[in-house]
Amino acid sequence: MSQTSQNLSVKPEQTSADFAKIGSGDFAGMLKAQAKRLRNALASRNLTVSHTGSLELLAQSHGFRDWNTAIAMTRKREPVRIADLGIGKRFAGSYLGHAVCGQIRGVTKTPVGGVYRIEVHLDRPVDVVTSERFSALRQRIASRINEDCEPVLANGTRGPGLSVDLLL
Repeated sequence: MSQTSQNLSVKPEQTSADFAKIGSGDFAGMLKAQAKRLRNALASRNLTVSHTGSLELLAQSHGFRDWNTAIAMTRKREPVRIADLGIGKRFAGSYLGHAVCGQIRGVTKTPVGGVYRIEVHLDRPVDVVTSERFSALRQRIASRINEDCEPVLANGTRGPGLSVDLLL
Protein backbone atom coordinates (compact mmCIF):
# COMPACT_ATOMS: atom_id res chain seq x y z
CA MET A 1 0.00 0.00 0.00
CA SER A 2 1.41 3.40 -0.93
CA GLN A 3 2.10 6.12 1.61
CA THR A 4 -0.61 8.33 0.09
CA SER A 5 -3.37 5.76 0.53
CA GLN A 6 -2.20 5.02 4.08
CA ASN A 7 -2.43 8.71 4.98
CA LEU A 8 -5.92 9.05 3.48
CA SER A 9 -7.37 5.97 5.14
CA VAL A 10 -10.01 6.59 7.80
CA LYS A 11 -11.13 4.05 10.33
CA PRO A 12 -14.94 3.61 10.20
CA GLU A 13 -15.25 4.19 13.95
CA GLN A 14 -13.46 7.55 13.71
CA THR A 15 -15.75 10.47 14.64
CA SER A 16 -15.55 14.24 14.87
CA ALA A 17 -14.71 13.84 18.56
CA ASP A 18 -11.49 12.06 17.55
CA PHE A 19 -10.36 15.13 15.61
CA ALA A 20 -11.15 17.49 18.49
CA LYS A 21 -8.75 15.48 20.69
CA ILE A 22 -5.95 16.05 18.21
CA GLY A 23 -6.54 19.84 18.28
CA SER A 24 -3.49 20.45 20.44
CA GLY A 25 -1.18 19.72 17.48
CA ASP A 26 -1.17 21.18 14.00
CA PHE A 27 -3.98 19.01 12.75
CA ALA A 28 -5.15 21.70 10.32
CA GLY A 29 -1.72 21.51 8.68
CA MET A 30 -2.01 17.73 8.48
CA LEU A 31 -5.41 18.03 6.79
CA LYS A 32 -4.05 20.56 4.28
CA ALA A 33 -1.13 18.26 3.46
CA GLN A 34 -3.54 15.35 2.95
CA ALA A 35 -5.67 17.53 0.64
CA LYS A 36 -2.58 18.37 -1.41
CA ARG A 37 -1.69 14.66 -1.70
CA LEU A 38 -5.30 13.91 -2.68
CA ARG A 39 -5.22 16.58 -5.40
CA ASN A 40 -1.92 15.19 -6.74
CA ALA A 41 -3.23 11.60 -6.69
CA LEU A 42 -6.35 12.64 -8.61
CA ALA A 43 -4.23 14.62 -11.09
CA SER A 44 -2.16 11.48 -11.78
CA ARG A 45 -5.46 9.87 -12.84
CA ASN A 46 -6.34 12.80 -15.13
CA LEU A 47 -8.93 14.20 -12.69
CA THR A 48 -8.54 17.92 -12.12
CA VAL A 49 -9.64 19.26 -8.73
CA SER A 50 -8.89 22.72 -7.34
CA HIS A 51 -7.15 23.08 -3.99
CA THR A 52 -10.44 24.24 -2.45
CA GLY A 53 -12.21 21.26 -3.99
CA SER A 54 -9.65 18.86 -2.52
CA LEU A 55 -10.08 20.46 0.93
CA GLU A 56 -13.86 19.96 0.70
CA LEU A 57 -13.47 16.35 -0.51
CA LEU A 58 -11.05 15.55 2.29
CA ALA A 59 -13.33 17.07 4.94
CA GLN A 60 -16.30 15.07 3.62
CA SER A 61 -14.25 11.88 3.54
CA HIS A 62 -13.67 12.38 7.28
CA GLY A 63 -17.42 12.78 7.84
CA PHE A 64 -17.64 16.56 8.07
CA ARG A 65 -20.18 18.67 6.19
CA ASP A 66 -17.49 20.94 4.75
CA TRP A 67 -13.94 22.24 5.22
CA ASN A 68 -14.99 24.98 7.66
CA THR A 69 -16.62 22.43 9.97
CA ALA A 70 -13.51 20.23 9.89
CA ILE A 71 -11.26 23.16 10.80
CA ALA A 72 -13.65 24.26 13.55
CA MET A 73 -13.43 20.80 15.10
CA THR A 74 -9.63 20.94 15.14
CA ARG A 75 -9.72 24.29 16.92
CA LYS A 76 -12.19 23.28 19.58
CA ARG A 77 -10.93 24.47 22.93
CA GLU A 78 -13.85 25.03 25.32
CA PRO A 79 -16.22 22.16 26.07
CA VAL A 80 -19.87 22.77 25.24
CA ARG A 81 -22.21 22.90 28.25
CA ILE A 82 -25.99 22.56 28.35
CA ALA A 83 -26.33 26.30 29.11
CA ASP A 84 -24.67 27.07 25.74
CA LEU A 85 -27.38 25.26 23.75
CA GLY A 86 -30.43 26.97 22.31
CA ILE A 87 -33.11 26.58 19.69
CA GLY A 88 -31.80 27.41 16.23
CA LYS A 89 -28.10 27.07 17.12
CA ARG A 90 -25.94 25.02 14.78
CA PHE A 91 -23.72 22.26 16.14
CA ALA A 92 -21.24 19.56 15.23
CA GLY A 93 -20.96 16.29 17.10
CA SER A 94 -21.45 12.57 16.74
CA TYR A 95 -24.41 10.23 16.63
CA LEU A 96 -23.93 6.46 16.95
CA GLY A 97 -20.42 6.69 15.53
CA HIS A 98 -21.28 9.11 12.70
CA ALA A 99 -19.92 12.65 12.54
CA VAL A 100 -22.93 14.96 12.25
CA CYS A 101 -23.79 18.64 11.89
CA GLY A 102 -27.20 20.17 12.24
CA GLN A 103 -29.52 22.56 13.99
CA ILE A 104 -30.94 22.33 17.51
CA ARG A 105 -34.75 22.26 17.49
CA GLY A 106 -35.35 21.90 21.22
CA VAL A 107 -33.76 21.31 24.63
CA THR A 108 -35.88 20.32 27.64
CA LYS A 109 -35.05 19.19 31.16
CA THR A 110 -36.21 15.70 32.13
CA PRO A 111 -37.39 14.60 35.60
CA VAL A 112 -34.01 12.89 36.14
CA GLY A 113 -31.51 15.38 37.56
CA GLY A 114 -28.82 16.46 35.12
CA VAL A 115 -30.48 14.76 32.11
CA TYR A 116 -31.88 16.77 29.19
CA ARG A 117 -33.79 15.82 26.04
CA ILE A 118 -32.41 17.39 22.87
CA GLU A 119 -34.11 17.41 19.48
CA VAL A 120 -32.03 18.15 16.38
CA HIS A 121 -32.37 18.25 12.61
CA LEU A 122 -29.24 16.94 10.87
CA ASP A 123 -27.88 18.48 7.68
CA ARG A 124 -27.54 14.99 6.20
CA PRO A 125 -29.40 11.85 7.29
CA VAL A 126 -27.38 9.09 8.94
CA ASP A 127 -27.93 5.36 8.63
CA VAL A 128 -28.63 3.94 12.09
CA VAL A 129 -28.62 0.30 10.93
CA THR A 130 -25.42 -1.71 10.45
CA SER A 131 -27.06 -4.38 8.28
CA GLU A 132 -26.04 -4.72 4.64
CA ARG A 133 -29.58 -5.82 3.73
CA PHE A 134 -31.38 -2.57 4.52
CA SER A 135 -30.90 0.90 5.90
CA ALA A 136 -32.79 3.24 8.16
CA LEU A 137 -31.87 6.86 7.58
CA ARG A 138 -32.55 9.39 10.34
CA GLN A 139 -32.41 13.14 9.95
CA ARG A 140 -34.58 14.21 12.88
CA ILE A 141 -33.23 12.90 16.19
CA ALA A 142 -34.32 13.13 19.81
CA SER A 143 -31.73 12.01 22.35
CA ARG A 144 -30.78 12.42 25.99
CA ILE A 145 -27.65 14.29 27.05
CA ASN A 146 -26.09 15.37 30.33
CA GLU A 147 -24.88 18.83 31.37
CA ASP A 148 -21.62 18.21 29.47
CA CYS A 149 -23.62 17.46 26.27
CA GLU A 150 -22.59 13.78 26.32
CA PRO A 151 -25.06 11.01 25.46
CA VAL A 152 -26.79 9.35 28.41
CA LEU A 153 -29.54 6.81 29.03
CA ALA A 154 -32.87 7.73 30.67
CA ASN A 155 -31.40 7.09 34.14
CA GLY A 156 -28.42 9.40 33.51
CA THR A 157 -25.72 6.78 32.99
CA ARG A 158 -23.50 7.21 29.95
CA GLY A 159 -24.74 5.44 26.86
CA PRO A 160 -25.01 5.59 23.07
CA GLY A 161 -26.63 8.53 21.35
CA LEU A 162 -25.99 12.11 20.30
CA SER A 163 -23.11 14.19 21.63
CA VAL A 164 -22.81 17.91 20.96
CA ASP A 165 -19.09 18.66 20.63
CA LEU A 166 -19.05 22.14 19.13
CA LEU A 167 -21.39 25.04 18.41
CA LEU A 168 -20.89 26.45 14.91
